[in-house]
Order: sequence, then structure tokens, then C-alpha cells
Amino acid sequence: MMTGLFTSTLTQQAIQYPLVQAVSSNASDVATVDRVTIFSGYDGNKLTLAPYGAARQQQAIFQGAFAAPSESIPEVQPVCSSGDCNWPPYGSLAVCGGVANLTALDDKKLLAKLANMTEKRLNALFNATQSTAEALGYDASAYFRLVPRVFPLIVGILDKPTGGFNKSVTDLMASDSFIAYTDEPLPNALPFDMSRVRYLEMAYWWCTKTYQTNVTAGKATTVELATRSQLTKPARTLNMPWAPEFYPCYATETCNKTYGGDVAQLEAPPGTADGPAINYTLHVWSELTASTLMATTMFDQVFFDHTRGVVLSNGGGVSKAFGLPLFGDFLSTTLPAPERQLENMQNLVSNAARSATNLVRQGAVGVNPRDPFAYVNGSVITAQAVVEIHWEWTSMLVAQLVLATVFLCLTIIATSRARMQILKCSSLATLCALDEGARREVGGIGDLEGLDEQARRFEVRLDRDSSGVALSLGDNG
Repeated sequence: MMTGLFTSTLTQQAIQYPLVQAVSSNASDVATVDRVTIFSGYDGNKLTLAPYGAARQQQAIFQGAFAAPSESIPEVQPVCSSGDCNWPPYGSLAVCGGVANLTALDDKKLLAKLANMTEKRLNALFNATQSTAEALGYDASAYFRLVPRVFPLIVGILDKPTGGFNKSVTDLMASDSFIAYTDEPLPNALPFDMSRVRYLEMAYWWCTKTYQTNVTAGKATTVELATRSQLTKPARTLNMPWAPEFYPCYATETCNKTYGGDVAQLEAPPGTADGPAINYTLHVWSELTASTLMATTMFDQVFFDHTRGVVLSNGGGVSKAFGLPLFGDFLSTTLPAPERQLENMQNLVSNAARSATNLVRQGAVGVNPRDPFAYVNGSVITAQAVVEIHWEWTSMLVAQLVLATVFLCLTIIATSRARMQILKCSSLATLCALDEGARREVGGIGDLEGLDEQARRFEVRLDRDSSGVALSLGDNG
């Protein structure tokens, strides 16, 4: 009995079956995440886009731009059939964004050109404001008493590189714009004081990124591990305002002759597990069409009042988003510090770029129907039971079994030498082992009060002699 108890206890300690998180081998489990390696809607003759793909592109830009300056747009959400999945580092085409301070660049010729364009836009917006006030029933004097000063914000297209970004980034630009604004409100009257206007450059360009995606307890996280902005060889310009041949072919529907299947190829991002088979490719005609949509989105002008309310907007509407990082939230009356303004703008541009990247990665504009690497397979992690052997407990179990075996062998040897064996020392067992005659001889088992005392006087032994083995009764008394 004791041997069995020790054996059972030690076995439970020596061999256990814990649950561990391990890669599932179930064929029905799924772990995928979208990515894009080819940006093309070209079918060999024309472009084919998904229905309302252009509207979705503008929506993505606005979604990112109108996020709060302190927030970040999430990455593409993966598909994971359990609560835990992981993926190896993988690459994808992406849209990158950045901001440069053109005022600090101190290019006199460039600043004079920007001031000239900005002043014309401000004058046009001022005249539109007057017309709107009159349409609302305000006379001019009442309107100017209500809004004596305004914060102007102008977003316009840059027709050539400024030098604010390096060449590798400039070669990949899909959109390049300037933002004109002031750090204090200007008198709402002509002429505007252009010496107080500051200028930023806002650029979006193609790049490749390395991502690491994980799902833990149902929550997905994606980290950008690396970014590369580099063409593998020179290509046509990818920014529509810098491509003089694009709009004529677009207007006359001859772009297949002008561009055909021309492509630009980007270098792969570092640190991926993809291997050399993947090429990151932009179809130039498809890309310039997207660049055109970006350019029209990034054209706007607006006046804000002293509480950051919109007095009038005249354009695509995106400049309202830039008022948040530059002037502060609605109803605020304090400007962010200059370094905070630049930080807020960079976050806004990064959000817009990430939102556009998500759109392209998910194929929502229908431009990558033939991408053979449109998604990345990951591993589904599930709870699985494993056999765990604790060798220290196993050693104790072996030692216990050896000792039990030795004890049993010694008992057998001692019994063999004594030519007898005590079968049982229990009173009840002793009496029950006797035949009816032997029971009567010792007084039977009817007297329950004297049962124990009577039974202890006798032993039942197994005797061996030359004639065989016999059960005998002995008196201990």
C-alpha cells in the first residue's frame, strides 16, 4: 500500500502535461496580413480602377489629416483565426510623408515666388469673403467689425523641387506642396503683410517599409522596423505637376502611347524574411493618375478667426486640417510653440501617409489585382498540451521502485529460508482463512466482543514440506 502511494505521488510529479502556446498545425487556422508589391491598374491598354477608387483615395488622405495631432492612425489590421498570431518581418510598398521648413531654408528666390503666389491667393480669398458676407445679409462695415483679424492658411502646389528633401526622396515624390501661414492674426484688409508669412513644404513619396505584426490576446500591433526610399534605377518623374507630358495625354486619352507599360522599381526594405523573389514596382501611368488626385486634394485656402473658427474656405477643404497643428484646437486662443507646430505637422503628414498606405495595401482602389504577394502568411498560436518529464522526480521514483523491489526480494528469501509464510495478521482475515472445523476449535466467530483477543492468539502460515504446501494454524498464546 505504501509503495503504491509513493509510486503514484512521484509519478504525478515526474510526468506532467502543461499547456503551452505553440504553432497550430490545424489547416483551418488562418493568419494573413495585407501588403502590396505592385501598384498598377494597367491591363495592357488602359487603366482599370475599382469603383470610386479616386474618392476612396481622397477619403484616406482626409481621414489621416483630420486625426488629432497627438493621435496616430493604426496600421492595416491582420486576419487571425485565434487570439494569438505572429508574422515574420515582411516588406511592402508604402507612402511616406515629411515636412520641411522652407522659411528656414532661406532661399530668397523661392521665398519671393511663394510670397507672390500666396498674396494672389489671399486677395482672391478676401474678395470671396466679402461676397459671402453680403450673401448672408451683412454689410461690409458690420462684417469687418465682427472679424477684424484673421489667421490665413494657404496650401498650394510646388512646380519643381525646392531642395528641402534629398534626391532619393525627391525622385519618388507623388505630391509636393507648400503651406503658407502666420504665427499671429493679420488685419482683415488689403494689402496683407506678406513679411509675416511663414512657409512649410509638405511632401508625400513612395517608399518600402519593413513591418512586424503580432496578435496577442486578440489585440493586433504592427511596428515599422525600417524604411527605404530609393529607386533601383532612374525613372520618369512620379509627381504629376513635374510631368509636363502627363496632362496633355490624359486630356486626349493617349497616355497608353505616352507611357504604356513603363514602370519604376524601388529597392526592397532591409531586414525582411521575404527573399529575393519580390520586386517593388510602380506603373508610372497608374502612379501619375494617383498623383493628380493628390495634387487636387492639396489645393486649398482658408481664413480662421481668433478662436480658430473657419471664416471662409475656398478649395478642397484640406487646409482646415492643417489649422489644428499650426493654430491649435477650435476655441483655443493660444498658439502652439514653433517646435510643437512642426512636430504636430509631421504627425499629421505621417497619419495621412499611413492612411493612404493602408488603402493601397488593402487593394481598396483596385490597383494591384495581379500582385502575387498581396498578403503575408503568418503562424497561428494555440494552447497545446505537452509531455514534461522532471528528471529529478523520475530519479526518486526509480530509487523508490528499486528499494521496494529489494525489500520484496529480501522478504521472499527470508520466507523461503523459514519454510513458512505469515499470510495475514488481521483478526478477521485469520478467522476467515480457517475451515469450519478449525473455527469451532478456536471458539468460532460468534463472540464479537472477544473476537480480537481470540484471533490474536493464532497465526495462519503457509508451510512447505516434501509433500507440498499446506495452510496451518499456530497458537501465539
